[in-house]
Amino acid sequence: MRKFFQAAAVAGFLCAVLIGQARAGAGIDPKAESLLRAMAGHMQSLAAFSVTEASLVDRVFPNGQKVAYFHKTAIKAERPDKLRAEAVGDDVAATFVLHGPTLQVFDAKTKAYVALDVPPRLEAALEQAMTQLRLVGPMIDFLAADPYASMMEKVLEAVYVGPSEVGGRPCHHLALRQLTQDYELWIDAGKTPWPLRLAVTDKTRHGDPRILVEYQDWKPVSGFPAKAFAFTPPAGAVRTKVAPQPATAGRKP
Repeated sequence: MRKFFQAAAVAGFLCAVLIGQARAGAGIDPKAESLLRAMAGHMQSLAAFSVTEASLVDRVFPNGQKVAYFHKTAIKAERPDKLRAEAVGDDVAATFVLHGPTLQVFDAKTKAYVALDVPPRLEAALEQAMTQLRLVGPMIDFLAADPYASMMEKVLEAVYVGPSEVGGRPCHHLALRQLTQDYELWIDAGKTPWPLRLAVTDKTRHGDPRILVEYQDWKPVSGFPAKAFAFTPPAGAVRTKVAPQPATAGRKP
């Protein structure tokens, strides 16, 4: 027992030292900025890619308990205006297809789908869809015309946490802070700076819910066949409209 206590005390001391160092270096750490620029530049250079997201999304119940929901999403994206995402998980079975100025969303559980008129660029289209459908969008910064500018918008602090590992792959762990959200990003330390994991904590919502995403099987391509971004509602599907959503739902008082 004493041995455990001593080890815990040492670990606590080291943790306090590291936290103190991070706070002392508050601002934009040059190493973190350099790694972020390299990753963002790589994502910006891609004409098209596919990737699989494995995500955990916190939901905060009325009693204050956080409950984890797990999802898996297969994504195909092609700049400047095409995206297909097929999501399955604890509370979702949906297909999202963006092609030019139209985003169609099909919910396999209710057999309902919506078609939205959206701006003709990935970033703007997804931002509008997130607002109208109350979606979460951990991929949106990587799809921006300027991923670095998108990720650094309103960032007050960015620090290099240290080396880490995701799925057996060495990576760099970064932490970024805004007034309303905290981010952590794990970037592949190999030849290609792929984002491997992203964590987002929403400090404006009750319980500070978190989204944790691991990106698997990145595949850059020159483009996809047109049918990849075609959507035909299945037999029995019913088109519906999007109900207005209160902007402050779920926010902290």
